[in-house]
Amino acid sequence: MESILFPTDFSEVSMNAFLYAVNYAKKTDKKIIVFHAYNLETEASEVEQELYEKLDIQNFRNKKETFPPFEKILRERQVDSLKVKYVVREGSFIETFTQYIGKREDKIDLVVMGTQISKSGLFQLFTETSTLKILDEINKPVIVVPGNAKFDGDLDDILFLVDYQEDEKEPLEDLINESKGFNARLHVVHFDLAHGDSIVPLMDRFKASLEDFDISNVTFETIDSIDIKKSLLDYCIENKIDIVCLINHKRNFYQRLFTYSLTEDLIRNINTPVMAIYRD
Repeated sequence: MESILFPTDFSEVSMNAFLYAVNYAKKTDKKIIVFHAYNLETEASEVEQELYEKLDIQNFRNKKETFPPFEKILRERQVDSLKVKYVVREGSFIETFTQYIGKREDKIDLVVMGTQISKSGLFQLFTETSTLKILDEINKPVIVVPGNAKFDGDLDDILFLVDYQEDEKEPLEDLINESKGFNARLHVVHFDLAHGDSIVPLMDRFKASLEDFDISNVTFETIDSIDIKKSLLDYCIENKIDIVCLINHKRNFYQRLFTYSLTEDLIRNINTPVMAIYRD
């Protein structure tokens, strides 16, 4: 069974992101794997410490218990039947998380994680070598949910940014299929910064390659722009976009930096979750 991997520190930001994970799992029939790492040699947050005292965290794995805060959300959302696996490891988050992924105990299809913009910024977080190593190891889409994102229980409008390149077709096909499960509108948008030759023929060929798919819920748009970040933010607000999906090219360092910077702007300004889809 395919799974959604959900790393957590039990913070309010993390619990907010869990709502997205639950909805995604419910609509796509996936299992949720809640992952937590603890280190008794470092100071835990107040929330973590309170939970550790209730659970006897050191014996948690052997007793195969559940985390009460997440079980409460499942009951409130009336999704008690949703399959949830709790994984707890002792040690630093980076080390234990990487080890867990490397063992391939579960079939990971998607990662959902909460974040908030701090003084150091999301840009710095994502460009840390250790974090990049984890994301590259997973090589699966990662949804980053802002701490202030308000979730109404549905994903009605999904935005996918494209340049009409070959490596975007497979992710788009996946998004078309998943958007049906959410009964969502899928906006496929290209922001034209070159203002040169018409992009329409390229867009038409791109659409023609999807002839085997039902694209009745998909719209294709090309928007002239001189400032992609502003244009994107405006589009998200005007169309009430619930999540932005984009390709993150691992082999192109400059594209990666732009992707992280763009993600930070989205999270900082409109609190919109972002799905990064990794490609070589």
